[in-house]
Parts: sequence; structure tokens; C-alpha cells
Amino acid sequence: MKPPELDHLESALRTAAAAQDWERLTALDARLSAWLAGAPAAIEPARLARLCTLYREILAAGSTAGAELEQRLALLSREREGQLAYAQARQWEGA
Repeated sequence: MKPPELDHLESALRTAAAAQDWERLTALDARLSAWLAGAPAAIEPARLARLCTLYREILAAGSTAGAELEQRLALLSREREGQLAYAQARQWEGA
């Protein structure tokens, strides 16, 4: 991958991270991983450091999004339990 392509990939990673597009991030991660595996010496240390920082940011965003999703799912589960209990109580009242 030539430097302009690497610039494009880094920009695409930032865009996908901002949009929380996890599928796109997965695809971009695979492309970058393949490139790094084939030519790790071709990347300058400053760029590698920038990519590492970007990856830390993406991982933090993923953890935050995962925690938020877990909280929403727990809330939905509690609401569902409440709805079921209410429905059962209504059935008992009618019996």
C-alpha cells in the first residue's frame, strides 16, 4: 500500500469510528492488518504511533458502545419482565 493509500485508509478508519460503523471498521482493520503484515518496515514510526493512538480511540469507543448496548438490553429485559408481570396480574384479576 502506497502512502496516499495509507492516508486514505487512516481517514476511512477515522470516519468509520466517528460513525460507529463497526462492520466498516472490521473490513478496514483487515486491510490494514494485511498491509502491516507484509511491509511493517515501510511505515515510519510517527505514522505507526498515530495509527496506534487511533486504534486505542477506536477500542475505547467500541467498549463504550458495547457498555451502552448492554445497559439498553438490560433495561429492555426489565421492561419485558414488568410487562409480563402486569399481564399475569391482569389475568388473575379476571379469573
